[in-house]
Amino acid sequence: MAKKLRIAVIVPPFITVPPQKQGGTERIAFQMIEGFKKKGHKVTLFGTGNCKTSAKFIQIFKEPISSRTFDTTYIESSRSLRLETAYLARVMEEIIRREGEFDIIFNHARGGYIFLPLTHFLKTPVISIFHLPLFEEIADFLSLFKKPNVITISNSQRKNFPKINYLTTVYNGVDLKEFPFSEKPKDYFIFMAAIGEHKNPKDAILAAKKSGEKLILAGGKVREPYFSKEIKPRLDGKIIKYVGEVSGKGRTALLRNAKALLFPIQWQEPFGLVMIEAMACGTPVIAYPNGAVPEIVKDGETGFIVKNANGMEKAIKKIELIDRRKCRERVAKLFTVEKMVEKYEKIAYQVFKN
Repeated sequence: MAKKLRIAVIVPPFITVPPQKQGGTERIAFQMIEGFKKKGHKVTLFGTGNCKTSAKFIQIFKEPISSRTFDTTYIESSRSLRLETAYLARVMEEIIRREGEFDIIFNHARGGYIFLPLTHFLKTPVISIFHLPLFEEIADFLSLFKKPNVITISNSQRKNFPKINYLTTVYNGVDLKEFPFSEKPKDYFIFMAAIGEHKNPKDAILAAKKSGEKLILAGGKVREPYFSKEIKPRLDGKIIKYVGEVSGKGRTALLRNAKALLFPIQWQEPFGLVMIEAMACGTPVIAYPNGAVPEIVKDGETGFIVKNANGMEKAIKKIELIDRRKCRERVAKLFTVEKMVEKYEKIAYQVFKN
């Protein structure tokens, strides 16, 4: 029998674990923790606020950063960033002080590459999972390390930086029990994401209006002046409706009862957890071909990959051609929590033995 590992998990300091609303990184970290615990590993979580997991919890800050408000009239505009770096510094101090207590450290922090210089001195391996896009300065830094022990969450995330010595790609996963299958949707389409230009709800609205279909927009993190200028004037409360950020069973119900998820992203999204959540329910995805979309959506089988709002409108009109069972089958094959945890465990043993 393989040795059970002592695993530390570092999460970002912005919200608690598990997240109550939006928070893809924190949701994946929570699933990792619970998955490792089920496999018998000893897990310690470094985080903020009142995290509720089965792991031992080491509280770095009493409050998550997102629960605080800053009036930059009276303080510096970089206060949130400075809090984040203070959190990372505190975590580093804890890791150094607890050297020898862990076999592996999994790092989900947004600026997690900051921990890499520590690996010159620590015996405990640190594995960093990148949840955001890479860019040149980060890639240049990572290239200084023969074994930076970094994991990407899609292959598209690494395509512009092939020279980095990545460990592997591990796709995010969902718990199929949390997303029950729905064969017969209701009469609406759904957009579910942050309400910002990079997520592009405007094109979802334009495509829905052109096709004459109802659209529900759900999401927080409203970006201004984008929302007031581009989105609010297009809402009518009936055909195009904004319901804000939705969580829990209400969020799942919105996904599983939709005809399709509209996902017209403008940026290189490293994964897009909401796509596999929708597909797990049987809800197809109509998306733009940016980031990891082509790795997740099988064009013509679990949805459609289109280039613009006109293409999205045409896809909306033929969405009934998609077999909703194929959507769930693809998630069951590639994107479950169980598969994700198994891959992380395999990597943990591989790095620990080396």
